[in-house]
Amino acid sequence: MATQTVLLWLAGWGMSNDLWNPIQARFPTCHHVTPDFTRATHPKDFIAVIEKEVRAVGHGRLLVIGWSMGGMLAQRLAANAPVHGMVLISTGSRFVRPKEERSKGWPKASLLRMERGLFENRERMWGDFFESIATEKERREQKDAFLASRVDEWPTEALMAGLAYLREEDCGQLCCSLDVPVTIIHGKNDAIWPFAAGAELAESIPQAELVPIEGCGHAPPIFYPEIVTLAVQRMVESDGEGKA
Repeated sequence: MATQTVLLWLAGWGMSNDLWNPIQARFPTCHHVTPDFTRATHPKDFIAVIEKEVRAVGHGRLLVIGWSMGGMLAQRLAANAPVHGMVLISTGSRFVRPKEERSKGWPKASLLRMERGLFENRERMWGDFFESIATEKERREQKDAFLASRVDEWPTEALMAGLAYLREEDCGQLCCSLDVPVTIIHGKNDAIWPFAAGAELAESIPQAELVPIEGCGHAPPIFYPEIVTLAVQRMVESDGEGKA
């Protein structure tokens, strides 16, 4: 009997799990697991709900697709669970960076300002963030897809927990020990998590392949779903040793 392939989908900060639906539909024979992050109240809640979902599935060939914050959660999971492959999208080993590494992430102060913004004017803060996930060209040429993806469904408490996770998490020490095939997809024009962070991540993981997207911002699953689909397909069809 063939081993079941389990696809674990980890969304980015504040993003709706429904954004995965068009890509998930391309893999009808796989078992899909999409953890609900909206109930998180603490940074540790994210990995806890992921591990709970993985345990519930039991045996299977586990492939993880992680976008942005979900990409760091994927790295954290792979350090402690039998993951067979990963597709990491618009992510890095850590988000908060010191001044000399500002080309690869954000200063801590920026996340603290976002936290204050959630309390002072959540609608404006969320709107500004969502605008920044896309390039001007993407917003203009794929307006319908962009507007349809703007779903504000995370409670403020969950958003706060996510910002705290982004402040605290550092997967840098894990990368060299991730001995599984990894495809890293990153937009060259990502204003949220700079491309340099994805390139660094690809250099740090032994079996990583970097897939840069020219003209793409922070949201390949929305604007370039075919690239994400192809990367997942290659993982699904591989023999488990990185060969498609």
